Amino acid sequence: MHFTEDKPSGNYIINEYSKNTVTINRQCYEKSLYLSANTFIESIPLRQCSDITLESIKFIIGLKPELVILGSGISFQFPPAPIIAHFASNKIGFEAMDHSAACRTYAVLSAEQRDVGMLLLID
Repeated sequence: MHFTEDKPSGNYIINEYSKNTVTINRQCYEKSLYLSANTFIESIPLRQCSDITLESIKFIIGLKPELVILGSGISFQFPPAPIIAHFASNKIGFEAMDHSAACRTYAVLSAEQRDVGMLLLID
C-alpha cells in the first residue's frame, strides 16, 4: 500500500498548541491572532468572544476566506449572533470551537488546501 504525507499548504503551519499558546512556524504566540495559508496577523486586540464586533472582523471579511474557524479559548463559546450572521451574509462559512479543536481542524483543512482562516482567541 502506498502512503503519502499530508502537508499543510501555504506559508504558516501550526507546529503545536497548548491551552493558552500556539506555535506557528516554530514561534510561540500567547496573544490572539488570525491565520490562513498566506496571511498571519498577530496580536489581534480580542481576548474573548464578547470582544468581537463587526468592526473587529472587517479585515477577515475583506480577505474573503471560504471558511473561518473561531478558536474561542479554553472553553467553547459562541460570538454574538450578529457576528455569525455577518459571516453568512458575506457567504463565508463560520465554525466556533475551543482552542484545541480549532487548531486541529485548521491543520486538517489547510492540509486539504481549503481556503480556511482561523481567528484564535488567547486570553
